[in-house]
Amino acid sequence: MAERCEMVSFQPTLTHPRTATPMRLFGMLIGLASIVPALTAAQIRASEIGTMSQIIDGTKITMEYSRPRVRGRDPLFGTPVVRWNEVWTPGANWATTFETSKDLTLGGQRVPKGKYSMWIVVRQSGDWTTILDPVVRRYHMEPPDSSPSQIRIPVRPTEGPFVEVLTWSVPDITATGGTLAMNWGKTAIAMPIAVDPSFQLTMSAKDAAPYVGRYEYVRRIQPDSGQKSTLVVTHDHNTLQGRWEPNDPYFRTFALIRIAPNWFAPGVYDARGQIYEVYKPEMTFEFTVTGGRATSLDVRTEDDKVEATGKRLP
Repeated sequence: MAERCEMVSFQPTLTHPRTATPMRLFGMLIGLASIVPALTAAQIRASEIGTMSQIIDGTKITMEYSRPRVRGRDPLFGTPVVRWNEVWTPGANWATTFETSKDLTLGGQRVPKGKYSMWIVVRQSGDWTTILDPVVRRYHMEPPDSSPSQIRIPVRPTEGPFVEVLTWSVPDITATGGTLAMNWGKTAIAMPIAVDPSFQLTMSAKDAAPYVGRYEYVRRIQPDSGQKSTLVVTHDHNTLQGRWEPNDPYFRTFALIRIAPNWFAPGVYDARGQIYEVYKPEMTFEFTVTGGRATSLDVRTEDDKVEATGKRLP
């Protein structure tokens, strides 16, 4: 490349392209080709492209969007920035896209797996309307017409903390869903997400009855420690639950979530009483059932080793 630069003398003020010889003109074009990539490699855009992705119980949610900045414009809505009743893509440039790897529910509406362009009808009062359209590649100034293939979700705008750059996020996650949120300026919207759970978290009293009881709990990794505890299995709020006596400072009361016949994984509750993590395959409880009643259990680790055993107490 250094030799090429020495051979080509790029002097546009001395040689006009119309009077240059073919070889001279060819050299000038090569010189331009070597300069243009360096000029275009780094570009600062008013709305840089961003992505957001989140996995909830195996369902991956992905958004791609250009991120406009406030740049001192206040207010943003009801002005030439975003007019009332405008069908606006919540981003800039090419339409914001929403993609889900599995079927889910967004804002109470069922959304089949796939990729959609996202639009919002902004209104001066009342709910706004989020639109998911199956045509993805659309420029922001070319919103789609209304069609039966669209998914429409009512959403209520609220006032939130100021955010300079338009941001999509999932600020809240549970074992079965979360919240999809947008913030720009002082405007915020939020839509609840519900995914199809991998396991059934609830259990009827009839199905739970064989396991309910008290079990002498012995850790196999410390068989000679002399420390035994009691595993108490109960049924409460339509969920099979367990707790140790004396109480474990971390697990306290935990859910027993059925993953196979007589096999369960522990689910940990948060302060709100919602399951936020399921310890599978790190820990599983295998009950032995005889005559419709559990008589013992094995607690296994991820490598299928028996960590503890339990025997039903009278």
